[in-house]
Order: sequence, then structure tokens, then C-alpha cells
Amino acid sequence: MSRAYGVLAAVILCALVCDCGGGPYLPAGSGGGGTNTVSAGGVWTGTDPVSQLSLTGLIDESGVFRLIRSDGAQYVGSAATNGQTISASFDGYTALGQSFPDGSRHGTGQLSGTLVERTSISANFTFTTDTGTTASGTLNLTFSATYSVPSALATVAGNYTAPNSGDVYSITSAGAVTWQAATTGCVGNGTVSIIDATYNLYEFDFDMASCTGTSAVLNGVTFSGFASLNSSFTPAQLIAAATGTGAGVTYSVTLLLNKN
Repeated sequence: MSRAYGVLAAVILCALVCDCGGGPYLPAGSGGGGTNTVSAGGVWTGTDPVSQLSLTGLIDESGVFRLIRSDGAQYVGSAATNGQTISASFDGYTALGQSFPDGSRHGTGQLSGTLVERTSISANFTFTTDTGTTASGTLNLTFSATYSVPSALATVAGNYTAPNSGDVYSITSAGAVTWQAATTGCVGNGTVSIIDATYNLYEFDFDMASCTGTSAVLNGVTFSGFASLNSSFTPAQLIAAATGTGAGVTYSVTLLLNKN
């Protein structure tokens, strides 16, 4: 159904309206009916219950999320909260040239559980590939204080290097992003922009061109996603994840870059 593309350095989400039962779930941070909703926003870390690989979650204040696996796969969706309950439906995509264990490159899933704002998420997690293989487990995520660092274009601006390939990515003080991948020839041009200056999460949009070989399917595809800068590392690291659709096929790009 869908194929995915990922650029994975070391460690390394199409939002869907969540489907929930047992009550009128509201978008994270919204009010209504006296319900004390809480925000799922944050940079989160944990382990994927399906693959047992490490997982980094980027979630904005409206609940849109991208859960990034260390193999470059992404789970993409939109979470809703009601009190301390969290629920979501999502899609999963593998990196270009990779697949889930049964050969599928796409699947869908659901999660539901408990959210302690800015602290933890514990949810039942079920994922079914397009081939029909279903796996489930408990998703446990821990909030990272890096999310609470204010965002600014001046902060994220600079040159970055992909450790495995040596490719250099440039972000200007106006938020313009450019790079070229030596292996595939792909040229990326886009923007990084502020979502909410209070939090360390950026919108990341770009187009791909000049790709060769198997990556040529990415030419002309427009991608949209998130990025977050972790300055607690030396050097600082930028993690980013985006998806784009061309000719009815959705592709995934994930990045982990060191700031020069």
C-alpha cells in the first residue's frame, strides 16, 4: 500500500483523527463540559512494544505525533485526551527499501491508556500490517525536559552533519533548509518554522529533487513533519521526521543530525 523512505543516522510521523470509545474525547488542551484535559505535547522517549527498538516521540500541543523508531520507521497520528486518558489511531511506515518482518511496508494501529502531563504515557498499543500481522504490547514513554526549552530560529540555525554519511544540512537564521545527499543525489529544500515559541518543537517542511536510482520516486514529493533540537548532547543533535505523498504513495524521511 504505502512505501516509506528514511535517512537514519544513529537513533532515530499524515495526522489522523483519533477514534475513541467510552466518552467524548477532546483534542489535547481543549476544554468543554468541564473536562480537565491535559496536553500530550512533548519530546518523549521509550521502547516500541512491537519491535522492542528504541523510540522517540515528537508530539505537539494539539496532539499530532510522530513516533520515530531507531530503524527509521515512523508511527504517525493524532492523539486525543480526556482528563488523564489518551487515545489515538495511527499509521506506520518503514524506511525506503525496508519492511516490517512480514514484508509489509505500512500498517495501522491504535493506542489507549493513561497520560501524566509532562511526565509519562502508558498505553495499550496494537499494530496491524497491511499483510494482516498483528502485534500488541504496552507503550511506555517518558517525558524529556528538552521539550520545555523555548524554540527560536536563531537557536536552530546552523550547519548539521549526518554522522553515517557525512552529508551537511544547512539551516539559515530565516529558517531556510538545504542539503544534498551524496549517495542518492537527493537535494532537499524547505523551511523550519516555529510552532509555539514556548516549546522545543519545530515544523519541518521540504521538497525533494534530483534523486537517482531507487530514490528517484521521491522527486517532486513535498514532505511535512517535526524537528526538535537537543542541546543537552555534545554536539547538539537535531531529530526530525516527516512524511510526503506522491502518486498515491506515502514516503517517510527521518533524520538525526549533529550540529557543527
